[in-house]
Amino acid sequence: MLINNFSIDVSEWVRLSEVTSFSVDVTDSSCSVSTSGTYFMIDESPVATTYSGIADGYTFYCTAPSISGGLIVTIHAENDCSTVEEQDYNLLFGYRVEFTRTVDWGYNSDIQIWTSVKNDVVCPNTETFATFFETKDLESVDLPAYVYPTGSANLGAEIYPQTKAFLPGYTYTITVSGVRDYSGNIMQPIIFSFTIEN
Repeated sequence: MLINNFSIDVSEWVRLSEVTSFSVDVTDSSCSVSTSGTYFMIDESPVATTYSGIADGYTFYCTAPSISGGLIVTIHAENDCSTVEEQDYNLLFGYRVEFTRTVDWGYNSDIQIWTSVKNDVVCPNTETFATFFETKDLESVDLPAYVYPTGSANLGAEIYPQTKAFLPGYTYTITVSGVRDYSGNIMQPIIFSFTIEN
């Protein structure tokens, strides 16, 4: 007879709000598993047990009780050949501590963490856990940035009118067009006017 696949694995944890039942597989390849002789016990007291068929045996279920401390869940298994086996599952009531603050600790710092949790159930106690971590130093700091001019080039722009003689009292209009960059983008023409004062 083989007892395995308990619903909570070794070293696994679950939230109490998520535990509605416990289950375990009982199989036997040489003799039928007895459904009437197989049942769960919680702290050595038999509890209502249901089952469903699987290959060579059954999966047995029981409703999870209210948990407020350590708990021993036992499966008492029998087969039709009068073989009896029991398997204990020792469930521990623990704490889940979450650090929910977001803090900029800075770089190259030694950070100490202290957490304290209190259990007010069957055996009241307070537990404190301390640890630390070091933040990583910045790989590069104070990096300088330099901007270099690319020089100038003849981009094919022309300014009209092309005269150095601007007479007083006349209004002149200047059009800047055909300006393009190295990628070939052409700027829209710019037109502006001015008047030479007397």
